[in-house]
Amino acid sequence: MKAVVEPNEIKSLNKLNKRSPDDLFICCASFEERCLSSTAIMGMDFLTKFAVIFVVEEPLYKKQVEHNMFRLQTELRKRATEGIFIISCQRSNPLEGISQMEDVLKQCNLSASGGPFITVDISGFTKIYLLELLHYLVIEKNLGIPRLLHTTQRYLPTRLTRGIEQITTIPNFFGSPSMDKETALVLFLGFEPERTLAVWKQYNPARTIALITNPPRSGNPDYLKYAQQNNAELIERPSVEVREVMADNPYAVKTVLEAIHEEIKDSFNMVIGPFGTKPQVVGVFLFCMEHRKVQVIYSFPATYTRSYLRRQPGSTLLLPVAP
Repeated sequence: MKAVVEPNEIKSLNKLNKRSPDDLFICCASFEERCLSSTAIMGMDFLTKFAVIFVVEEPLYKKQVEHNMFRLQTELRKRATEGIFIISCQRSNPLEGISQMEDVLKQCNLSASGGPFITVDISGFTKIYLLELLHYLVIEKNLGIPRLLHTTQRYLPTRLTRGIEQITTIPNFFGSPSMDKETALVLFLGFEPERTLAVWKQYNPARTIALITNPPRSGNPDYLKYAQQNNAELIERPSVEVREVMADNPYAVKTVLEAIHEEIKDSFNMVIGPFGTKPQVVGVFLFCMEHRKVQVIYSFPATYTRSYLRRQPGSTLLLPVAP
């Protein structure tokens, strides 16, 4: 697979292995309609030996999650030549889901020649699950970076979550902060101001760099305007520096983080809070692969708002990551 330079909208998804079915297709059944988009555009020739569907608990939207899981199963039965695995797991415990993935891989005979051939649709995963899954596949199992797909959404100017359940360092991204350095907090901002503000207050950083998405996706200025208004309580504080970051290019995100790290590494411990887009989270992962001392933190929302159910899927992107 050749790496692309920019996120590339795709209308038809073909398999990676030209000689036989791919090895794995991994996705997540969420309550969002976009979790179905990648299976809807699979080409006539797309086949995979195994498919894995993560089902992360969400009691408030259990009906929608189950409905989408069944729809994914129906489509993937046409594509998976050797079997479909369902991984049911708790939202607050990603390592539980990853441990089940270990059992799945033991049953899969991955291609040794030119492979393995793995595609991951990141659209339905929570950000913490996405980081843990990439860590498992790329770092623990040394399977290389898989082909990554992401379906965008047409945004509404509404908050996505309410309340804070807990704030935690993400497993496998604890870093190794130095006791003689102060904290520099790098926050990716989106439509969840409570979560980012709670992290900022808990860490009380000596320096804060807030990354806001610009240019806005699809050139829609309303996205940038709402993100700025939504996070005004944080970004209007004198101690907070605002910088820009791209929405869907993980390597561009990595470049921004590299520049920040070079600037602060001698004086500060770098802590990242990924609350922007999921492709930005992939960029965080690529950066952390090379900077193991950096810490990544996460705040779990108390609830997701029903605005998620009203958002329509946008385009499906092939993310520019090297295999």
